[in-house]
Amino acid sequence: MSEGVYQNSDGFEDDEPDAMKNTDIDGQLYANVRAFKSSTRNGVVASDGVTDHHNSTEIDQLQDSNSLLTKKRDQLQNSYNTLTKERDQLQTRYNTLTKERDQLQTSYNTLTKERDQLQTSYNTLTKERDQLQTRYNTLTKERDQLQTSYNTLTKERDQLQTSYNTLTKERDQLQTRYNTLTKERDQLQTRYNTLTKEIDQLQTSYNTLTKERDQLQNSYNTLTKERDQLQTRYNNLTKERDQLQTRYNTLTKERDQLQTRYNNLTKERDQLQTSYNTLTKERDQLQTEKKILSERLSNLSE
Repeated sequence: MSEGVYQNSDGFEDDEPDAMKNTDIDGQLYANVRAFKSSTRNGVVASDGVTDHHNSTEIDQLQDSNSLLTKKRDQLQNSYNTLTKERDQLQTRYNTLTKERDQLQTSYNTLTKERDQLQTSYNTLTKERDQLQTRYNTLTKERDQLQTSYNTLTKERDQLQTSYNTLTKERDQLQTRYNTLTKERDQLQTRYNTLTKEIDQLQTSYNTLTKERDQLQNSYNTLTKERDQLQTRYNNLTKERDQLQTRYNTLTKERDQLQTRYNNLTKERDQLQTSYNTLTKERDQLQTEKKILSERLSNLSE
């Protein structure tokens, strides 16, 4: 695709130098002047200087027309150079958006893998929770019988306090991960704002080109064959610019869609992490109660 854009940096072939074009136009105008003078010498007799004055006036008009055509040609050449620069800028932005899209796709794939791993862990913990729940129900009946031994559980409470401290440290680690994700989100927001500014600048450039196109259209009938060639080249560059603009908008939409998927996966990962932590706490509590009740049963049996 980039080869199609840069295959011809001008957008059209121009084998004739500008100096030769100017020489051809000036030569045609001066040929007309010489033809007019010769026709005057061959058959027209001036009376009282009126004919000479009339010829001089027409020569001045032809020279003025030549000056106007030269100015219009220069204006079209400047517009052509401006459109070429805009096309190169749009190509650069297109390449930049392509790289950003690839990076977001990589992040999306990574988050998908993490989500699948967390889902597997979640399912495993769910099964363990169900098994522990069954055991918990059985031990609950036995715990009711051993309610009189409540005072011996004070020491075990201290052990639970230690477990609580451990879970607090894990929570702090998760908070650090959360802060990291917040920074990444802010960086993506900054990129989004930058793209919004670039879109506004492109809209302003588009409006300016539209006004210039209308002005060139109004003076179309007064231009020569050279102007017609430049107008054709101008239209070709405008089409290339519109195609690049369309690709630019398409990449912007793809980037926004990937950003949305990225945010959704981040939320799902956080939810699964929360569920995972909750199930871990429940499992630890049930495991602790199981040990306590088992020790009580062994004491009672003795």
